[in-house]
Parts: sequence; C-alpha cells; structure tokens
Amino acid sequence: MSFVANRIGNIHESVIRGLTVYANSKGAINLGQGSPDFGPPEELVEAAVEALRSGFNQYVPTWGLPELREAISKKTERFYGFLPNPDTEVTVTCGVTEAVISALLAVVGTGDNVLVLEPAHENYYAGIIFAGANAVWLPLKPPNFELNASELRKAFVEQDLKAVIFNTPHNPSGRVFSREELQLIADLCQEFDVIAISDEIYEHMVFDGLKHIPIATLDGMADRTITITGLSKTYSVTGWRIGYAIAQPELTTALRKVHDFTTICAPSPLQKAAVTAINFKQSYYDWLEHHYLARRERIIPMLNSLGFKAPSPSGAYYTMADFSQIADALGLSYNDSDFSYWMIKHLGIGTIPAGSFYKSDPNLGLAHVRFAFPKKDETLDRVEERFEKLKKMLNI
Repeated sequence: MSFVANRIGNIHESVIRGLTVYANSKGAINLGQGSPDFGPPEELVEAAVEALRSGFNQYVPTWGLPELREAISKKTERFYGFLPNPDTEVTVTCGVTEAVISALLAVVGTGDNVLVLEPAHENYYAGIIFAGANAVWLPLKPPNFELNASELRKAFVEQDLKAVIFNTPHNPSGRVFSREELQLIADLCQEFDVIAISDEIYEHMVFDGLKHIPIATLDGMADRTITITGLSKTYSVTGWRIGYAIAQPELTTALRKVHDFTTICAPSPLQKAAVTAINFKQSYYDWLEHHYLARRERIIPMLNSLGFKAPSPSGAYYTMADFSQIADALGLSYNDSDFSYWMIKHLGIGTIPAGSFYKSDPNLGLAHVRFAFPKKDETLDRVEERFEKLKKMLNI
C-alpha cells in the first residue's frame, strides 16, 4: 500500500530544474533555465543590504509590506492606467509560482475544469492537480503559436470551464498576445462566466514596437481576472521569490487565505528592497528592453546559422527552435528530450525539450527545444565557441 496521495502520482519532477542540475553537473552552459547569469542593479542590491541591517528580518504583514503594495499599485497605474487598491486588491507572494498555485487553489475545486493554453509552464498543471481540478488543454502549435478562435470557442462551449490560465509575453514561444487575441479570451470569459488567471512575469520584455496588454484592462475583465507578475525577470532576481497578484477584493480574499496558510509572507528584507525596484524610473525599463533586444539579435542569427529554425521572439527571452535539419544531417532522432541530452553531452550547452511544455501531447514538442538567452556577452561568446564543434560536425 502506498502512503502517497493519488493526485501526486500525476506530478513529476520539473524537467527544467532536472535538466538544469544535469547540465550544471556536466559543466554545460545553461541556456535552458530562464535565469540570468548577471546580477540585479547595484542600487537594488544596496537596498537589500540596508534592509537587512535596518532590522527587516522578522514577519511583515501577510499580504505584503504596506509600502511595497502601495508602490505596486502606483506602478500598475503608471504602466497600465488602473489603480488597484493596495489594501484589498494587491497580495505579495513567494514568487509567481506561489501566486499561480494560490490563485488556482482559491478559485477552482474538485472536478472543476481549467483551460490551459499550451505550451505552458509546468507549475500550471501542478496547481490544477493540487486543487483537485481537471486540466483542459488547448495547444498553440509551432511555428507560429497562434490562438485559433474556433478551437478556443469550442473549448469554452464544450468543457464547462471555471477558469482559463495563460501567460503573455509567452514562455516558451516568446509570443506577445495581441489585443485581438486577448479580446477573444475576454469575450468568452464573460459569455461563459469564467475567471482568467494571467501570468505576466515578462511584462517588460516586449520588442518590435509591440505593447504588453494586461487582459484585466479590457472591458468587463477587471472583476474576473487575477493578474500575476513579480520581480524575478524584470530585475534579475529569480532567487528572491517576490511575486504579486492583483485582483478584485472577493478574489483577493480567497487567494489570501491560501497564501496565509502556505507561506505566511514573502521574505521581509527583500520586500523592503523591492520597493526600490518597483520605483525605478522609465530609463531602467528602456535599458531593459534594449539589453534583451541585443541578446536576441545575437542568439537568433547564431542558432539559424547552424541549421536551427529559431523564430525571433516578440517578447520574453526564449525561442522554440526546430532542430530537425540538424537531426537529419547527423542521423539523430527528432526526440526533443534525447536531443537536449545530446547537446549537453556533445556540445556542453543546456536546453529544454519542448515536449515538457505540452501535457496534452508531448509529441507536439518533437524536433523542438527551448533556448533561453538572459546571458552576459561573455557567456554568449563561450556558447559561440562551443558551437564550433557543431559546425565541424555539420561541415559548415
């Protein structure tokens, strides 16, 4: 007899974190996990040191440090034109992961159906399983990862949905959902009385003149959306675990019940320091966009010159690259997991198999791997050097 709950048997170790450990053990350059290999702004580091020295080492209010919630509220107004109430509509969490899990546990229950636009981050599925709910998958297929209006409506019509969860800018494809696509989701959420859980952690990484549009800003969506974002990606502090959720009071109250008894509060000194980050001026966000655009303009041509088919992402810092041409040339299979291990073993470069983002049918990820490029120029120099071995294998 097993002592383990049945639902846990449906959850497996994170492919991303497992491959990261393996890549690191082999001395590979990690282009798999979406973690920068450079530090945050020095001003932010100094704010964290000062917070520690000035006594922010004990519990702070469970919903988040008041001055941080106030700063989040004002930043939301500055960028998106709406001002959430910091006391009743903003909750600081232990990263976006906890915010997603808390949101799901707060609004869905046993037997409820949750629509997931995939490819999707692994923790969405875990949160749905924790809640005792059912995942309904709507695949966005490579190479364009576009939302199909008729397939979306069919899912809403046939599945008796309680919630839909997605993210934009999108991990792993790098797509930025258009206003038209978001309006499709918004219209259906209102027609069928469905809650939207919107993961917007890459909100400030948008290129090519596009704009990030929170679905909560569309007519009729403010009262049925939980917007989730955080500091990890924007400020290069993935280890700080400071995220936050914005929602109308009823949804916030439900989410806070889960958050309270799960984590109590996010790290207090880092919450204090986060106020500094949230208050950065526009010049920082302009720099951020140009910084990641420069990374994109380097890695995409590099991959394509080797025979990958790597789309240029419109947002975030990932590309889902088709490796079929390389596999054909070298006599390798299209199995994305095998190819990821082959890259680590033979080239010393870590990637993530695309199938790990597809739960409905991992075969949708065949011949694709995800590359992450939040890396220093020196790191990309080393990547280029290691790809010389692949060039020799391919005789190019």
